[in-house]
Amino acid sequence: MSEATLAEAKREIAESLTLNTFCMRRIGLSFEEPKNASSYLAQKFMLVLSVMSICYHVFSEIVYIGLTLSNSPRVEDVVPLFHTFGYGALSIAKVFVLWYKKDVFKQLIHELAGIWPMPPLDDDATAIKLKSLTALRIAHQWYFAVNVLGVWFYNLTPIIVYTYRLWQGQEVQMGYVWVSWYPFDKYKPFAHVVVYIFEIFAGQTCVWIMVGTDLLFSGMASHIGLLLRLLQRRLETLATQAQTEEDDYREILNNIKLHQRLITYCNDLEVAFSLSNLVNIVLSSVNICCVVFVIVLLEPFVAISNKLFLGSALIQIGMLCWYADDILHANADVAAAAYNSGWYRTSARCRRALLFLIQRAQKPIAFTAMGFTDISLVTYSSILTRSYSYFALLYTMYNDK
Repeated sequence: MSEATLAEAKREIAESLTLNTFCMRRIGLSFEEPKNASSYLAQKFMLVLSVMSICYHVFSEIVYIGLTLSNSPRVEDVVPLFHTFGYGALSIAKVFVLWYKKDVFKQLIHELAGIWPMPPLDDDATAIKLKSLTALRIAHQWYFAVNVLGVWFYNLTPIIVYTYRLWQGQEVQMGYVWVSWYPFDKYKPFAHVVVYIFEIFAGQTCVWIMVGTDLLFSGMASHIGLLLRLLQRRLETLATQAQTEEDDYREILNNIKLHQRLITYCNDLEVAFSLSNLVNIVLSSVNICCVVFVIVLLEPFVAISNKLFLGSALIQIGMLCWYADDILHANADVAAAAYNSGWYRTSARCRRALLFLIQRAQKPIAFTAMGFTDISLVTYSSILTRSYSYFALLYTMYNDK
């Protein structure tokens, strides 16, 4: 691949990750080196500020949950605190992965450019590429919009509630975005403003981290799925045109090498995201269960915010499972495409090479949660089932009291 073609491939990949880049820059992370010392210092300052804000945000919620359990261990008092705590804890895990594995992700993007499908492509391959990139762009835009709208509904809810109750002639005090503990009287005028601004910043930072990580994973997984489908297309057209045995064998070897590179790429990506995937799988059931409990039984004033939270939680874990499942099936389809090719027109040497490819493609490529479980749409179904079970238990405890 020439330097100009490689540069164009990097541009297309960067364009597909535009929203991811935007979110990462909001928390002081980037795959590009700072242009000067001031940019470097500003980036590091933003990263430290973001991490400290979400760490204290989660710590303050843990303290508040502990105080609530000691003073009033009722289901309706404790459950509404857990989904926002879970979201914050997941954000900490993901920002750690983004920061610690930043160079790994940078290298993976560089490697992806080396195998990116560039012209000349036939009409079918071009259609597959455009369809994949369009679907990814739409998914990213919707996911970004739902999460940003959700956090800003939370941010503005105290102001809306205050205005509504004031209009009703009630005595009311301005509330807060999150239910947190602070080592000072947060109801003093100046402290009230500072705490409110801090909670807006901490909540928005959690969203930038969550969205940035999820868009990076879904974007790179989508591109792997695209390359696997293009590999299927190449295998299906194998030996359909008259060419020499050596040409057939060379084409098969190129397909095998591409498949091996994709397997290695998937394994590297799986290792990089394994920790965040584990935390995601563990906390998603609890987050979904708690927010459904709140929506159904409690807090009518933040119903819209909680419904957006529920929507983003369902989309977030659903998107993770969808793209992991897509790669799982796309790799299996590589074996089917090789079998459905014109292998019977090739020589024995070519058939042996194809048999090697088929056997390797029958071994699943799967993203895992630290090796505990493979991630697929079956995992998504299990998460939803567990969420309903937890909700049913909480609902029974609530009704009994």
